[in-house]
Amino acid sequence: GFLISWGEDTQQPIRIITNAHVVRNATTVRARASFGPHVVSCQVEWLSLPLDLALLRITEGDWNDFCKGWSFDVANGDGAVMKSVTDPASNGNNNVTKMLTLSTGLPKLDENVTCVGFPQGGTQISVTRGVVSRIDVDSQYVLRIQIDAAINPGNSGGPVFDEQGQVVGIASSHLRGAGNIGYIIPSKIVSNFLQMCKDNNEVKVEDRFSGLGALVVQEESIEDSKHVPGIPNLAILGSQTLESKALRHNLGLDELDILGGVRIVGSLNNNNNDSFHTGDRLDGDDVLLSINGIPIGMDGTIQLSETRPDERINFRSLVTCQRVGSKVTLDVLRKKERKELSVSLNMSRFLVPQYDDFDAIPLYVVVGGCVFTPLSLPLVSEKKSNKSTSFSRYYRDQRSGNEQMIVLSKVLNDEVNVGYHGWKNLVLKSVNGFEPKNIQELVDVIVRKMEGEMMNFRCTVVGEQDADYVICMSEQEVIHSENRVLQRHMIASWCSMEAISKELRDEVEKNEPSETKRRNAYHTMKDMRHVLERV
Repeated sequence: GFLISWGEDTQQPIRIITNAHVVRNATTVRARASFGPHVVSCQVEWLSLPLDLALLRITEGDWNDFCKGWSFDVANGDGAVMKSVTDPASNGNNNVTKMLTLSTGLPKLDENVTCVGFPQGGTQISVTRGVVSRIDVDSQYVLRIQIDAAINPGNSGGPVFDEQGQVVGIASSHLRGAGNIGYIIPSKIVSNFLQMCKDNNEVKVEDRFSGLGALVVQEESIEDSKHVPGIPNLAILGSQTLESKALRHNLGLDELDILGGVRIVGSLNNNNNDSFHTGDRLDGDDVLLSINGIPIGMDGTIQLSETRPDERINFRSLVTCQRVGSKVTLDVLRKKERKELSVSLNMSRFLVPQYDDFDAIPLYVVVGGCVFTPLSLPLVSEKKSNKSTSFSRYYRDQRSGNEQMIVLSKVLNDEVNVGYHGWKNLVLKSVNGFEPKNIQELVDVIVRKMEGEMMNFRCTVVGEQDADYVICMSEQEVIHSENRVLQRHMIASWCSMEAISKELRDEVEKNEPSETKRRNAYHTMKDMRHVLERV
């Protein structure tokens, strides 16, 4: 990480910026400045896991130690100035160093850059040099810069300088198995993140965790770090390039002599859910021609900038470099008529949560040894497999409400589930005719709506939606085997506490006034049912 000016705090006019993946799982964060020997404790003040950025504040108790030998002053609003405090005999010739400044533009291809950090292989500061190889977008269409300067574990969060000494980005990652392919987060994205922090633009818990919000994350578990909103989007299901002459003619582009544009394949607004937008919105079969006056080519690319017309980049980078909540002006061809829309950008809400502790949290339900859980990228990564999974087709899909993709993660072998041992990675479709759209509805169905002697879980395989796999178990055998299955596999409760909806908890609390008995009731499906059946 490196120091930046933070004029909003006169008591501590600097902050440390680094990558989110450097500090996200740390129980404590300690830092040492390259210009001094003192190691200080830091608090993670702001996080953006989607952008992989974090803002740290030195704890008040260590601030004086950090400043020994140096003073920090805010100079005319032009950033903090760092001054060394020297011996009086030096006639006041104190060393004055300007804080690092972020570049306002993108570096040019083949421009020299210098990467500074503490990579593996030593304990002292390291400097590597290279050139800008490519300017592109990542899998979420966020702008990134590729350089050939060596970036290794330990470089993460360090500044990357241009030839003028300005910070053009933050070292973030490298491509495994390739030589000298490193990626940095451009200063444009960093500036956007810092401005959201200054504006106290915090995303609330309700908007993060699969739409279940505070029902999933309890107050006592909410961390001190604040999260800025995730990556903005246009609330569309995708886009299609228009390189086909027949398709362009069919959409009416030839009649209006329009050369560019992309077709919108579908909109999240078609389900009448207004949580994404108010006002203008894109619809399926619209042709998006420009964003904020910048024309989109038929291949879905735009000019990198007015001064660099020969370099092109995916059009969605115009959206992801904006702030959530900002408005963009869209030129759209709808039913062969041109329209100008003013659309508010909202945060990306992925059907498959992407980031642990931001939009993903471990949730599970165990019924008859069958473990059901919402699909998430952290869950997939825990499998520690380098093979691409069949679920990857859903990773970019956006959810329109609080739906989750419930999957059969595994079957815990027991006599009650003979015939299903080894089953895994199936998508749950229904339970005794009910189609739960998230984990909380699944729990609600199991404890309140099950009728008959059998429990029937109907599942399907990704890519084989017509395939119908059935897990059928006797309800009485499931209930009798519950304690045995949980104890055999050392599981404390039949479901995670966060998988129980607020309405269900309120009903349990109403029927069971004793807190001790109420806590015990949550441990098994049988006891929860018993409490809920009371009049």
